[in-house]
Amino acid sequence: MAPMEGPRLQITSGMRRFLEYPRFQGATRLLILETRYFFDQSWVRAAESLGWAVTTVHSSMTEALTREDIRQLFLALGEFRPDFILTSNYAGMDVEGIFARFFEDARIPYVSWFTDTPRMILFGRKMHVSHYSVAATWERAYTGHFEALGFDHILHMPLATDPTLFNAEPADTFDRDLAFVGSSMIEQAAEAVEKHRDLPHVLRAVAEAFEAGRVDRHRFAEGIEAIIPADILAPLDASQRRNLELLINYEATRRQRVALAQALEPLGLLVRGDAHWLEVLRNVQGNVGYFDDLAPFYRSTAVNVNTTALQMRWAVNQRVFDCPAAGGFLITDERDDLERLFDPGTEVVTYATLDELRDKVRYYLAHPAERRAVIQKARARVLAEHTHAHRLQLLETFMKERFA
Repeated sequence: MAPMEGPRLQITSGMRRFLEYPRFQGATRLLILETRYFFDQSWVRAAESLGWAVTTVHSSMTEALTREDIRQLFLALGEFRPDFILTSNYAGMDVEGIFARFFEDARIPYVSWFTDTPRMILFGRKMHVSHYSVAATWERAYTGHFEALGFDHILHMPLATDPTLFNAEPADTFDRDLAFVGSSMIEQAAEAVEKHRDLPHVLRAVAEAFEAGRVDRHRFAEGIEAIIPADILAPLDASQRRNLELLINYEATRRQRVALAQALEPLGLLVRGDAHWLEVLRNVQGNVGYFDDLAPFYRSTAVNVNTTALQMRWAVNQRVFDCPAAGGFLITDERDDLERLFDPGTEVVTYATLDELRDKVRYYLAHPAERRAVIQKARARVLAEHTHAHRLQLLETFMKERFA
């Protein structure tokens, strides 16, 4: 791959000397760009559990880096000497790609673990791609998108759990029968609609796409070109197309979640999430804190339910790992990757329709011994194969094969 084009930071001869150190000699050395994303500290704990050397520097998910942030980054590169850099959803990478070009010139591999659709993060920009850039994606359906951008190194890396947060045996008694934890997506969808108030023809096209049944996870993974007519898309700039994709994703996920809640309300469903849920049903309580309260909530609920957002064509979401690891029982929608990650016959319970979901909720509420057996097997699988430490081991093997 030819060097990336564009403005570059000058690497002096002195800087070159301290950046030219051997990679992947001895224990792996990991530098994390910390953005207050909820995986950051899980990565630190996972790396330490593997005996890696790990350090972090403050970065940003969306805002500009400060002068001090940049100073700390360069200090870490020179003093800590990482084997590679890890970040989430391309956080910390500037819009113009200057850092990407610097890491290329310095020959320091950098990995972004994408846990949201890359189209809404990279905007189709190719200036971030070099021989030293690695795209790790939780959803393998986006592999083709990364290839089209020019990434040489693409790794399918599913989500995982942090056993320091989610790790408990099943409970014997329960505080509630049935619950769903998550945002209603009502506010997000409304804000996305508001961004298109001056484009009523686009809103009509979105409504028509939903009515015609074109909004599904298979088409969404291919791109909004498979959902919205070409004559509507052609005049839109990159930002407008991104906002349109956000609108479709948020609205579809809102519809899924509202339909699930309404279908299960007669069975006594409790929803924990934002206040907009009160527009849908009555039995609503506030948000559950991910780091402190979610694990005991899963464990103290007889049946937890799950629905997967539109942007995941085959992948599974975080609940599939966190809930059983915490000792909770989960019924989740069918996903192709479940068969890659679990034994569908004994370790996970799925549904294809809301009618089937209602039937299975009734059944498993009446059969606690069967719930417990599923939890124990799923939990054993997660702790044995699907923690952040397992994902870092997968990533380490991938990186050594390419950059050692």
